Amino acid sequence: MSFRYLPCVLALAVLTACSSGNDVQIFGGDTDVINGHITLHDGQVTIKASGAPDATVDQNGQLAIDGHDVAINDAQRALLQRYNGAARQMREHAMEAGKAGVATATKELGAVAGKMTGADTAEQTKQKVEEAAATIKQAAAKICEDVADMKTAQDALATQLDAFKPYATAVSEEHVEKCRKDTKH
Repeated sequence: MSFRYLPCVLALAVLTACSSGNDVQIFGGDTDVINGHITLHDGQVTIKASGAPDATVDQNGQLAIDGHDVAINDAQRALLQRYNGAARQMREHAMEAGKAGVATATKELGAVAGKMTGADTAEQTKQKVEEAAATIKQAAAKICEDVADMKTAQDALATQLDAFKPYATAVSEEHVEKCRKDTKH
């Protein structure tokens, strides 16, 4: 077997979320960048919208715009908590995907070594790599469901909370579909 699978597996080891163009998602630092409009820092989601001041949603479901708390009712608070929770869950799932990627890369290196030493056939090596890669795809699929959950909460908030309307495009249906498409490859 050649090393042709190794670059793919190593790339998957680094990949911790769906990404393309403006949909870059980086997890693991002090601040997690979900996309060009949403960041997560210390459990607080910050949403940027063109022509509007930054909005934040904390873990308790409090919305603040430009640093000022917005009056909300219990139903809106529950949606804001769901929105924040989906972002935090996305971070956890991204960390799981990263760990799965590292484990997959390790398995790939072991499989290549096994093939090089004659311990495994090319088919056995390929099967081991495919099994390990499936773990990454499963973890990435969880991230896409988190994106979809944020989108659902965002859409409900936009209909129930006028102050949230300028931020209702931070997660689009295209983000959700692109993420799901990317995890199927």
